Amino acid sequence: MNQFIQQLSNLSLGQAILIACSVLLSLFVVAVLKQLFSTKSPSKSSGKSSPVNPVRIDPVLNQTLTKAEKLEDILNEDIATLKHNLEQERVEVTEAAKALKALAMEKRIPETLYQIYSEMKAFPKKSKESQETDMEWHRKVGVSDLKVEPIIGENGIIITFVLLRHLYRISAITHTYARIHFVELTLSSSEDIKLILVRVKPEETLGRGVVEKAVMEMRKGEWIDDIIACRLLMDKRQTELDLLAGHREVEQLKDKFAFNPLKKRNT
Repeated sequence: MNQFIQQLSNLSLGQAILIACSVLLSLFVVAVLKQLFSTKSPSKSSGKSSPVNPVRIDPVLNQTLTKAEKLEDILNEDIATLKHNLEQERVEVTEAAKALKALAMEKRIPETLYQIYSEMKAFPKKSKESQETDMEWHRKVGVSDLKVEPIIGENGIIITFVLLRHLYRISAITHTYARIHFVELTLSSSEDIKLILVRVKPEETLGRGVVEKAVMEMRKGEWIDDIIACRLLMDKRQTELDLLAGHREVEQLKDKFAFNPLKKRNT
């Protein structure tokens, strides 16, 4: 320290003035740089700030814009609610349609309607005696008051009948194309309400069985109970017919050998 003071005392007046000017110049440069950096930082922050919307400055226009934004939010909420409700309804309707189609396929409703059609379509062309015989056959499955009429301008017929005390109508139209052949069957109520619409592709040989089937439309209701009951009665009728046919050989043996069951003797 003493040496530094001694060296300063040995400096001439010009050297001292030069050193003092250098120190002052350094301090000035530091002050200028500090001021320069301090003025740049606010400019950066001001550049990042969002510009003011000129509409917001005017009170009337600002109020109009605010109302429009609120209305837009309300409408967007309504659209979102409508979209949710439509999606929920779509799911419910789709599931209901699947359930009805599954029921129709499980309970063989298309086959039942086609069997009614195939057994009754030639009814008007038969003699009175044959018609009476057919009605005895149809009554075994609950069908009565049968009436068959052609559809004017179409390759089809309308079958009106009573099934288990309820009046129904089947509209059967045959569609034939190059490689496609199917029958479209529409079951309607007495009030002419469409209950079910099916498309059936019959067998090519006899046309009695069903190769393909599809349910196009279907409505819930008590009519399903009637058609299911008719299907069960049809199966019972066919089972009885098969059993009697199988037992015919026994009846022939009884006739050929004059077989009479022995009566139980009284003891």
